[in-house]
Amino acid sequence: MKKTFLLIAALIIGATSANAQRFISTDAMTTKDKAVVKESVAKPFKQQINNGTKDFVYGNPVITVSFDDASQYVMENLTGHTAGTGPGMFHRFDTSAASATSLSSTFPRFYSFFGIATNGFYYVANYAGNYEPSGYLIGDGFALVSPYDVFYAEGTNTKAFNTAIRITEPIATTGFNTVDVVFNQYTMRFNQDRYFIDYSTDANFATYDSIEFNVKGLELGSNEMTRGQKIVTLPVASTVDQTALYIRLRYKCNLLSYTDQPSGYRWMFDEVRVYDGPEYRINLVSSNHRYAAYGIIPAAMQMDTVTFTATVENTGGNTLYNASVEEKFHNATDYVFPNVFGSFLDFVNVTEVPSNLTTIVRADTTFNTTTGAVTAIDRRRHVEIEASSTPQYNAVSGLYGISAGVKYLQSASGTEYSLLPMEDSLYYRVSTMPETTDRVGTARWASDVDVLIEGRSWAYGFENGYISENAPGSAVAGYEVCNRFVTPANLSGDTYYAKGVEVVPAADSCDAGLAIQVSLKYMDFNADSPDGYIQPYLLNGTTPVLSTVTTISADNLNNGVFTNPDATEWTSTYNSVYLPFEQENVVIEPDQWYFACYKLLDDGRFLVARDDKDYLPTFKTFDWYQNLVMTPGQETEGYAWGYPFGDWFSEYNQPMIRLMVSQNPLSINGATNIIPSFNLNAYPNPAQNETTIEYTLTSNSNVVITVSDIMGREIVRFNEGSKAANSVNRVALNTANINNGTYFYTINANGIKETKKLVINK
Repeated sequence: MKKTFLLIAALIIGATSANAQRFISTDAMTTKDKAVVKESVAKPFKQQINNGTKDFVYGNPVITVSFDDASQYVMENLTGHTAGTGPGMFHRFDTSAASATSLSSTFPRFYSFFGIATNGFYYVANYAGNYEPSGYLIGDGFALVSPYDVFYAEGTNTKAFNTAIRITEPIATTGFNTVDVVFNQYTMRFNQDRYFIDYSTDANFATYDSIEFNVKGLELGSNEMTRGQKIVTLPVASTVDQTALYIRLRYKCNLLSYTDQPSGYRWMFDEVRVYDGPEYRINLVSSNHRYAAYGIIPAAMQMDTVTFTATVENTGGNTLYNASVEEKFHNATDYVFPNVFGSFLDFVNVTEVPSNLTTIVRADTTFNTTTGAVTAIDRRRHVEIEASSTPQYNAVSGLYGISAGVKYLQSASGTEYSLLPMEDSLYYRVSTMPETTDRVGTARWASDVDVLIEGRSWAYGFENGYISENAPGSAVAGYEVCNRFVTPANLSGDTYYAKGVEVVPAADSCDAGLAIQVSLKYMDFNADSPDGYIQPYLLNGTTPVLSTVTTISADNLNNGVFTNPDATEWTSTYNSVYLPFEQENVVIEPDQWYFACYKLLDDGRFLVARDDKDYLPTFKTFDWYQNLVMTPGQETEGYAWGYPFGDWFSEYNQPMIRLMVSQNPLSINGATNIIPSFNLNAYPNPAQNETTIEYTLTSNSNVVITVSDIMGREIVRFNEGSKAANSVNRVALNTANINNGTYFYTINANGIKETKKLVINK
């Protein structure tokens, strides 16, 4: 299949303005949906699943190094280290005035980055995960190395780093299950930086073994921060039952082949403790989905399978057996962030509703691919479990969640021991598919989770060879962003049609009066291309499917949606622009990779919104080809119309560019006489314990009715589905459990909305 070919190859390398206006949501936005504490949604720091919390304990540590006793540790440079004894090696600091003065002179960039001159050590302590109301735990000392300070001081990169902190006290591990090294850390990965715990029975480390953590591409991406508690489990065979085991923490940066970038940024850690670990434990290192994992999917349009990968490690003292992945679908009632069903889900207590939802229990994974036998999961690190599930459940429109875990057995005899909850507790929505006779109605298909967040815009591109969130090219005519949509091989032919593309403008990131155009393309491959790269081709061979050029007015945008200066807000009520295609009969073919794109046609700011998969509970897609970005002036011969820009390039986030589909092949152009209108009323109003919402349509339409409070928070949603023209429809709203006050009820029919006020007075 093409998808398989691409995965291997990746390793080698609107209508008129008037018409468009009819398809723009224009809800009044004087009130906001929800807000969260700014620190929790502002550029989040990646928390590793096995980091635990500050209070992680399962017994008393056998050793604790708080850097308050210089006899407990030695800071040293090792073979190959050329960065000197200044900021290029580990130093010990605390919160005293003398130490702060030394820090500012030795590590000025670190000192400035954390604003220590004005904020003291508040942010240092919080980033290291060891601040308590009673005071800073870093006050007794912490360790720091900062290659960026070396680079900044010299203006070039000609240094290699190999610096360590050796704990001088030996550890007796007789009778241990496993050796856990636990510490608080703050770090930011960059290019060549690597992190090790070395261990040896020789106090001088003449010979030693190592285990690497904060692994690039597995635990952290480039330019990605992490903070908080870190647990590293040493291999059992060489560390348990030792009369004297020595350990050291080591930081290594190889010399780059170019000199205009630092080798790494910085690493700070504190409070190193060593524990006798548990008898049984399995940790999640990373997890992701590939291909057909979507935040919004059309009802009854069968998706492709979802490839799910979990990387786990057995960090307990004993061998475990027969690991398998399990996923379950659940009904959801409303968005709750940052977790859907709780950050760590006990699946035993989760009820699956309705009964026809599918539970995916993947076959037990075997690690002996030669014999096919189920073998034990020994104490190897980074064992990968991969399986393809059935498609997401999408028979009935509504809001759903999907949760995942890893099962494993304690013994080869087959007694189930535990289920490891994973971070993937995710939302997705199923949109209503209109009737085949409906020329205007569409179903939404999207990668995002249908939430607009303040400050989240897609401006990714290349600036002087660097990946940038604010590349100048994003404001230049010709800037284009494309989002991929995968169709399954068994999709029914001549059944589904692409009708247009919906774009969500980013909050406070767009200028009115700019022209945009949307298109539909697909990727094909040419293995015989002269430069050896995959070549993308356009739909129909030469020309993509296009909308007309549309000028965006101020009413189309999401400027001014968020107003709370003390919090970063999010909302599920926002403006979006739907640009229908001019062409009719745009059949969605099976086994294709389609790309829905928008292009900026004028110089100026028009940034599409994006989700945030470090914060929002939605699919983290591990695929370089998920998005394509064309930044003017940065074109290369290898790609005909853009850079592959998925997975870690985009921090796994997705632009809010949606493909609108239906089962009717006709274009909406020339169909203005069937744009719906309605006679919307609620009675009684004011209401006591019940009211009836009544509406009459002038055309066949897909209908959704929502009720929101004065803060814009949705409290009730009715997915009415397809309703016939000239019919009177009623919805009964039970208000007995709704507080007195003013509310708003909104009808959405084929993207056209009307809102009215409802008063509840019991």
